[in-house]
Amino acid sequence: MSSEQLPPSIQQQVARLQQLQQTLNVMIAERQRLQAELEEINQALEELGKSSDDVVVYKAVGPILVQVPKERIVSELSEKRDLNDMRLKVIEKQEARTRSQIEELQKELQNLLSQRRA
Repeated sequence: MSSEQLPPSIQQQVARLQQLQQTLNVMIAERQRLQAELEEINQALEELGKSSDDVVVYKAVGPILVQVPKERIVSELSEKRDLNDMRLKVIEKQEARTRSQIEELQKELQNLLSQRRA
């Protein structure tokens, strides 16, 4: 493209595209964080499942460890896993929708720019 300025409408669409790409990057980071947290929860639940019911279990509360019943920890972890599963599904849907918006906007911009060249 030469040194001529893009029309304001195209500039707005380029800005919108950049905004969508930044939003997508935030969603990807959040999805990855949730996936890592889910993996940790599942590993913890798996280990707790292997242990006897009378095993001593500690939970980190701030800078200290507090002894809690195994059933309570399993319940809390299961609830957290379910909540994260739900949040992950929502993020994945938002991510797919944002990807679709980006693709549509890229096509639209390509068409506008190719019309300008013609």
